[in-house]
Amino acid sequence: MKHTLTLSILISATLLAAPASAGWLDNLAGTQAKTEKVATGTATQANELVGSVMSQLGLSQNQAEGGLGSLLGLAQSSLGSNDYTKLAASIPNADSLLAAAPKLDANSGVSGLLSKAGNIGSSLQGSAMVLDAFEKLGISKDLAMPMINIAKSYLETNGAEGSSDLLMKGLNSLL
Repeated sequence: MKHTLTLSILISATLLAAPASAGWLDNLAGTQAKTEKVATGTATQANELVGSVMSQLGLSQNQAEGGLGSLLGLAQSSLGSNDYTKLAASIPNADSLLAAAPKLDANSGVSGLLSKAGNIGSSLQGSAMVLDAFEKLGISKDLAMPMINIAKSYLETNGAEGSSDLLMKGLNSLL
């Protein structure tokens, strides 16, 4: 009986003290929630451009990322490495957007035809590759300019000074 009473007192004392000592669990859970909130905020900021393209043009995330990646690919091939680096620094996840652009066969589509047309064709080939990528993604070619304008507006608001000008310079052959 004495052991039962002692055990009951010990269990009661443990249960009464549990909320006070459980504070470290609450702190751990709070820290995890804060970490998740920061990660989500960063992802949201990084996806702001993609989200704008999706909502304004009615595209899926895959289409928006691939379309923006195609535009960045053209800008990368048109600009020098210093200018492209400055531009890419103003676009969150620029590398993943580039990777989202569809891989194209150099001999197919309009860009394939232009590759066989000599100097005149090669100057137009980059723009044709963007339009071929749009077609492969199921995006109307008519949405190229609105997507460029959304990206330009994003850079004017969120990018480094001159980054929207670099974008337009890099996409000059498409304009």
